[in-house]
Amino acid sequence: MVVQGGGGGGGESGGDERTQNSGGTLGSESLRIPQAPEEKRLRIQEGEVAGENAGLTELPTDIISNILSRLPVKTLLRFKCVSKSWCSIIDHRSFADLVLAQSLGRSDVTSLISIIGNIEPRGFGRWFFSLDHQTGLATPLRQLHHNINSKGEDSQSVNGLICFDVGDLTYLCNLSTREVRALPPTYPDFPVHLHRGIHSFSALGFDPVAMQYKVMKTWVLNAVNHSGEVITAHKILTLGTSSWRKIDSGPIDFPWGGSVCINGAIHFLTLDLMSNKIIVAFDVGTEKFRTLTLPDGALNQVHKMKLIPFGDRLTVLDYEHLEDENIMLMYILEDDKNQVWTERRIVLPLSWREYPLHSERFLVGSVRAGEILLAPKVTTGEVYFLSYDVENGTLKKVQVRGLPPSLLRSPVIIACAPIGYVHSILALSEDYS
Repeated sequence: MVVQGGGGGGGESGGDERTQNSGGTLGSESLRIPQAPEEKRLRIQEGEVAGENAGLTELPTDIISNILSRLPVKTLLRFKCVSKSWCSIIDHRSFADLVLAQSLGRSDVTSLISIIGNIEPRGFGRWFFSLDHQTGLATPLRQLHHNINSKGEDSQSVNGLICFDVGDLTYLCNLSTREVRALPPTYPDFPVHLHRGIHSFSALGFDPVAMQYKVMKTWVLNAVNHSGEVITAHKILTLGTSSWRKIDSGPIDFPWGGSVCINGAIHFLTLDLMSNKIIVAFDVGTEKFRTLTLPDGALNQVHKMKLIPFGDRLTVLDYEHLEDENIMLMYILEDDKNQVWTERRIVLPLSWREYPLHSERFLVGSVRAGEILLAPKVTTGEVYFLSYDVENGTLKKVQVRGLPPSLLRSPVIIACAPIGYVHSILALSEDYS
């Protein structure tokens, strides 16, 4: 079934060459580390690794880079201490791009899970774990425990990075290196007496043409202008710089369901002036807004609907009838320029009802492998989620292992849907401008 979207802003930038690669993920073929000249060779003194008398070994820089890029990020972080030469390679932006390409080429799936519960002796709080979907093993991310205390809204990873707000500050986090960076504080140009009525949110995007990461911060005022429009303000910061820039306002109210960056644009599900649901897309490269009209079948849904990436395509997931009919609907944007959507009907096997999930009490997410995740909001004695493979039509239960025993002695709250991510070694503190 093909549904033609009408009305929206059209998207004059939707079909050009700059959006052929995914904005939330990079195709491995699009990442190339520059070839070193023949005469440029890296001299590695084995004495730095195996002893003072080991002598010298010569290897081309690109060969060493290729070998190192296949290692786990945790190993690479340790190898930075082996020699200054290796540290210089690993810290270079082109090497981070190569590591990302290798990660995108692998089939393994990793996600961030956020759990609220009691861990002795630290007490009750919000805890973060990296989850290997193949083994179910959860590894604690202690750096995030101390830094993230924000509310549990959905957030999508962009090439292994996430963006979140704590109070008025915006943070970036590399989930693989565990680096957390607070961005410079910034505020809207609203009159001071109106600041109490402001809501704000931030979103991370990636421009695959300029290879730049940008954070957009939006403020929404509980007031309208003379045209009846909600008053908003936007600023943007490019990773590698230290200052925010003001950009033109766009047709965006406070969104629900987080944001999705794909094909070089950040997408939000929001409302227009007539309270009709629309998708607002912010092109990370041109820094311009445009609107997309939802397909007809999705217009009647309100809360049980969210944006997800499905491969390299933006998708609206409607789970309104999951509980009563075992059905979910996917509306996949096949043609961004002409707003052509295709509808895909998913019927879950009856076995999913064997688990104590109900449509009002679970969280829905997705990972790049084409799987839809169903996570119970509250569990007792165990933590798990259900993973549905869209292409194969199979459902499996992923038991989360390795959690502290004290956490499982009382009910556990899942703060947000699992966030799938790829591995990255990009340093957030480096200046790439």
